[in-house]
Amino acid sequence: MAKIESVLGPMDTSDLGFTLSHEHVVVSSAGIPQIYPEFIRREESIQEGIRALSEAKKEGLNSIIDVSTLDLGRDIKLIEQVSRESGINIICATGTWRDIPRAFWNATSNSIATLYQREILEGIEGTGIKAGIIKVANDVGGVTREGEIILRAAARAQKITNVPISTHTWAPER
Repeated sequence: MAKIESVLGPMDTSDLGFTLSHEHVVVSSAGIPQIYPEFIRREESIQEGIRALSEAKKEGLNSIIDVSTLDLGRDIKLIEQVSRESGINIICATGTWRDIPRAFWNATSNSIATLYQREILEGIEGTGIKAGIIKVANDVGGVTREGEIILRAAARAQKITNVPISTHTWAPER
């Protein structure tokens, strides 16, 4: 059977069971939790995540895909703890959300793809916890110059790592 990386390590895809494909255990702003922890109720977030996912598990949920990216204040150790204590498999993401970080505006697709690949193949923030999906998004402006760089980076990282890409776009007419 095929394998996928969860925050607790590799698992067979046959063990995913009922899976929610676009979730966020916690969302913040990149850097804020580390610089101004008083604005983040981390322990409350952990307990709420455990409570909510434990309850969902009782209703038949097995797994979620957490598409919180580095620019959404992804807290990989928090996600790992919530997964372990709730019993829910969590697949975490590399990638970026629709508001492309300024640090990436003048980057190349190859340099960003290298970052995504590192988070998939080696782990996130030195934890060894590997991303199992690449998340990208675009907004009202459609595929902007910066957005194209991100989308190309995701495609290049996917081609090398074979992990799936999750994307969404602005579609108010639908």
